[in-house]
Amino acid sequence: MFYKINILLVLLSTTITLQAQEVLSLEQCYNLAETNYPLQAKKDLLNTQFEMEQEVLTTQKLPKFELGAQATYQSDVVSLPISLPNIDIESPSQEQWKATFTASQLIYNGGLIDLQKNINRAESDAKHQEIDVQFHQLKSQINQLYFSVLLVAQTKDVLQKNIEQLQDKITEIESRIKNGVAPENATQSLKVKVLELQQKITEIKATRQQLVDKLGLVIGKEILSNTQFNIPEVFITDNQKTRPELALFDLQKEVITQNSILLSKKNYPKILAFGTSGVGNPGLNMLDNSTQEFYIVGAKLQWNVFDWGANKKQRQALAINKDIIDNQKEVFEWQQNISADGYVSEIEKYQTLLKLDIKLIALHKKIVATASKQLKHDIITTADYTAEVNKLLTAEINQKEHEIQVALAKANYQVTMFK
Repeated sequence: MFYKINILLVLLSTTITLQAQEVLSLEQCYNLAETNYPLQAKKDLLNTQFEMEQEVLTTQKLPKFELGAQATYQSDVVSLPISLPNIDIESPSQEQWKATFTASQLIYNGGLIDLQKNINRAESDAKHQEIDVQFHQLKSQINQLYFSVLLVAQTKDVLQKNIEQLQDKITEIESRIKNGVAPENATQSLKVKVLELQQKITEIKATRQQLVDKLGLVIGKEILSNTQFNIPEVFITDNQKTRPELALFDLQKEVITQNSILLSKKNYPKILAFGTSGVGNPGLNMLDNSTQEFYIVGAKLQWNVFDWGANKKQRQALAINKDIIDNQKEVFEWQQNISADGYVSEIEKYQTLLKLDIKLIALHKKIVATASKQLKHDIITTADYTAEVNKLLTAEINQKEHEIQVALAKANYQVTMFK
């Protein structure tokens, strides 16, 4: 009865532990980092700024109203140089004033306002893309931290496994010591090795915690000490989104294109309708020296028919800016391909090493098994046995390291070539 209860408690405890243990994938790290990236708040600010600028540009299509007032004293006024009999023509007063209300409405300007809106939109899109570019550069740092945590964890597991094997061997030899078939100091070198491995595990635990804490800061989330990290399955394919830098180059060229279109229409004629009403002394009739009401309605045409080729040169300068961006894009892709080729070479190298690791570990296991039998029959010393165990340990650690390095190289390749 008590045995069954103990089994049940053990199973329940194991279930609770597994449920409480968090699993954090590399993709989750990317998503968390993107969500908690401080510059993401800038996108909301850019959206608000864009909407306000669009509203300001829209108001340029609305009628404009203007109040004006003016009072002057003139040193001289208009007067007739002749006098006519029986006719008294009063000269205007030297003190004059008027108050006006003017309304104007843009009728045509070549669509410049809509073009300015397009420029504003293209500039806003480019600013958003710059944030994506800066975040993408963070992915390489996440890769390095994530796989470093994996590496120390895998190393710790290998060391712990070897400690257990050595302790089993110590138990076996201690039994032989009790039976008087082995010397008292037969386990000393094995116990020294166990202590050395325990020291390394202690160091590894501290290193892992430092890496986990740093990764938590990067992704903006506290990572529990018992969180499990898994080696991701990274598949190299071409069916993925391109790097955000390439999209940024295209958006920067779009800004230049829209500015060039704006310049091409900047010298188009501008037509406005207007009307002015007011009161003044004198009014429109300068010969009537009294307070008068008046109004004026009309249309106005503005057309810069000659600008000494300035507009054309500005558009040529913008075309050069496009060529500069094309050059930057070419350099970026060149560097991108160099980095990608380097990662492909790393993948091939570590995959080849992994094949050799499997063969080496198989051979070392046979050697250790043989050494274990030889130690049992006092053919070799515990130091000789420990030396063979060390070789197997090194081979197993190398295998884990190469597995992680393959996955890291694949992840870095993906980050280098794709979004």
